[in-house]
Amino acid sequence: MKINWKHTMVMFILSVSLVIPSAAFHVAADEKYASTTTVKSYSLTSDIKVEVKSILNESTPDGARIGTVVRLYNAGDRLTGVPEYEVRAKTQEGLEYIMRPSQANAKNIQPKETVELSYMTVIERFDVFSLTDLSFYDVDEFVYPKQEKKIISLPISDLEWKGEKAVLTDPSTTKTWEDSFTIPVLSSTLSYKPVSLAEQNTPDGPMTIVALLAKNTGDKKTNIPDFRINGKSENKIYSGKRIEKDPITLEPGEENYVHYAIPIRNKMDLKSLSVLTPEDFVGEDNKHTEYLIGRLTITPPGANDVRYFMNQLSQYEWNKPLQIDPLTKLIRPEISVSMVDLRVYESAGGGFKAAVAKFKLLNKSESPLQVPLFQTVLTSSSGNKYLGTRQNTQVDTLIPNLSYVIYYSFIIPNAENGEQLAMEITDGKSVQPYNLPVAAFKTKVMDETDDKDAAFFPFQVTLNNWSIGINYNMGQGSVPYSYKNNLDFGIKLQDEIVVDQSFSQMRLEFADAKNRIMASKVLTFTGDNKLVSGAQSIDFNADRLENTVYLRIYEIIDTPFGEARRLVQTVKR
Repeated sequence: MKINWKHTMVMFILSVSLVIPSAAFHVAADEKYASTTTVKSYSLTSDIKVEVKSILNESTPDGARIGTVVRLYNAGDRLTGVPEYEVRAKTQEGLEYIMRPSQANAKNIQPKETVELSYMTVIERFDVFSLTDLSFYDVDEFVYPKQEKKIISLPISDLEWKGEKAVLTDPSTTKTWEDSFTIPVLSSTLSYKPVSLAEQNTPDGPMTIVALLAKNTGDKKTNIPDFRINGKSENKIYSGKRIEKDPITLEPGEENYVHYAIPIRNKMDLKSLSVLTPEDFVGEDNKHTEYLIGRLTITPPGANDVRYFMNQLSQYEWNKPLQIDPLTKLIRPEISVSMVDLRVYESAGGGFKAAVAKFKLLNKSESPLQVPLFQTVLTSSSGNKYLGTRQNTQVDTLIPNLSYVIYYSFIIPNAENGEQLAMEITDGKSVQPYNLPVAAFKTKVMDETDDKDAAFFPFQVTLNNWSIGINYNMGQGSVPYSYKNNLDFGIKLQDEIVVDQSFSQMRLEFADAKNRIMASKVLTFTGDNKLVSGAQSIDFNADRLENTVYLRIYEIIDTPFGEARRLVQTVKR
């Protein structure tokens, strides 16, 4: 039995794609495909087939705008001119309106080629009406009276689109979130599946990001065509835009994502999503008129609350490789990413707390690789999201078979206890300024235990001994007491792990029985004067004799709001 590992690896997290971007992973092999209306073809001449791609009937301030796009296919074996037929749209009342051809319409069709012809007219009519047929007439205007012959009449009532607020009535055009679908007027071999819906703050304001997983089910290389996705609330339409700027090409059997940003502040207000295709008409003045035709309606997922989100995530096991979306180009499959630590730090001056997550990156290949610049987002059980700030690193390359540890800090309110958290790993580089999902899991802040050796991961730090000597200074004008502190540390960096020089540091504070700071010193784990195993001597003077002195050992890091620290150990002499 052959197992598709790429699909199997991410099946467990698909369900959370209903509510968050970080779970926008592959669909499993048993995905549900929904039927979609196919495009019907008719014979226009002995060699030319015709099909109706689009029908527009919308109200504008200037009147009713009727537009159509038809496709002609030359089934013959020689160059054929486009028949100069007159195109008319017929209403349910029996009225016919002559359509004007676009100046961009093709004049000839190569053998086995398909061309698109665009027609449009605006009539001074402001009531509501429907279209039933699209007819082609052969009109001879050079005889009197002119002669006309109907060549073919095509039914179009099921294709009519009445503008952005229209509602599609054909059941085959309404999809649930779980459905995969095609857009036959664009391609019958490209299927799409909605995989995530998430809110995101961007420089352009709040956005809801919709992700579709596209798959080429055909046997030829295919570009993902241009189409749009709009959001619809109770009484407003929000125009979405595709955030990928470059064309996306899929090989046979290949999959990739396509994302849309919709400027709706709260995804809970989203009642439906509309899939639309763009059309263009060029008038006699060479002015372009662009419009959209609705193709499908997608019902957004239910259960968008944070509790549902949390319940769908798997609990993370410390120091285990994360299951990264195999389609991401940001984190190469040769790089293993694991979270090794998550603890809460206090600000030195008060006012905030910082959750600090340490990640280990392992290059499993035989060649140097670029350090992936991923982003992180922490979500609390109350739904608050906190964007991680990456350690200001200077290392750009991962050495083969060597791990590199970096940290991300999250500024959180003092009330946050860190008991139920979700960590999201995102790609903020591929399509700036948007963050695209690559992984998500459930976690919590680590418990502070008696095992102090692991508190400075990846360094194992042990305070073996501390002694203090106090001398009285007899000299005039000098501070009367000098304190000599002898500390014996055991420092060991875990094998095959490196850190940057901007990594966390150790702060030593000496305090009296009334918690008054007598002296402090910062020690680093990297650089020329790094902390090493053995004796350390720290001297300071004081104007008073203290029989009881406390030594507090902190781990400190830099955050955008200043220094944050975490108390590791307190000892007394």
